Amino acid sequence: MGYSREVYANAPLVFVACEIRFPLVPSLTTDDTLDCLVEDFFDLLPIPATTIVEWGDEDSDDGDHAQRVLRFSNRDRTSSAVLTRTSLSIETTTYREWPDFRSQVMSAVDVVAGNAKVAGVERLGLRYIDEIRVPEPIVDATMWRKWIAEDVLSHLSVVPDMAPAGFTSATVLHNGSHHMLVRYAAMNGPGVVADKPLRRSTVPPEGPFFVIDVDSYRDTSGVDMIDFSAESIASVLDDLHEPIGMLFQRSITDRARELFRKEPE
Repeated sequence: MGYSREVYANAPLVFVACEIRFPLVPSLTTDDTLDCLVEDFFDLLPIPATTIVEWGDEDSDDGDHAQRVLRFSNRDRTSSAVLTRTSLSIETTTYREWPDFRSQVMSAVDVVAGNAKVAGVERLGLRYIDEIRVPEPIVDATMWRKWIAEDVLSHLSVVPDMAPAGFTSATVLHNGSHHMLVRYAAMNGPGVVADKPLRRSTVPPEGPFFVIDVDSYRDTSGVDMIDFSAESIASVLDDLHEPIGMLFQRSITDRARELFRKEPE
């Protein structure tokens, strides 16, 4: 099957994130840096918030049991940048097209680079989560065959006279330093993406849905470390993004494509 890129009017994409990990920058979440970040993020993501995340055993000797997390959100709470001393994540629930999201990532990188000295990038990743819901009853996982490609569901009928109530799979693909963790799941409930801290564009009713969850990433630590700059990061992100659309198209059927082309009601 060939790959034809298409932007759907009723796409099932519910969450997209870019995560950039880097060596420890202790000053990145201090009060002084926060004041500057609030000002520099204002035009893009004007709503700041801080939280403290705790982990580990308070009686241990590693010395650090809590981390300050900064979040900068837009006014309708559908996009944000999340900053720690070792990572920057840009997230959205209203993704439209790659150039728009890529531009938002580059703007966030420029803000951070303008306020801290970051030694380089250790890992870059893109996460795309689709939740597919269809207008027909789904009683067991085999009924997704009308909507999900046979290559994804081919092993569901290996035991005669037994129907699969659910389905999950995880596969790691790689091409050199580029890896893709691909998860598929037939599930029932409200969805895997919650309505907070980001607000979903729509809150679905409880019921059956099919998840396509892709994490496309590259380890750039050690001798492969790249500069923490918009130019260096953009080049790698373009490579990471390229196969995601193809994987999605090869995971669905023509019937699903027709459903996604319809304007949402």
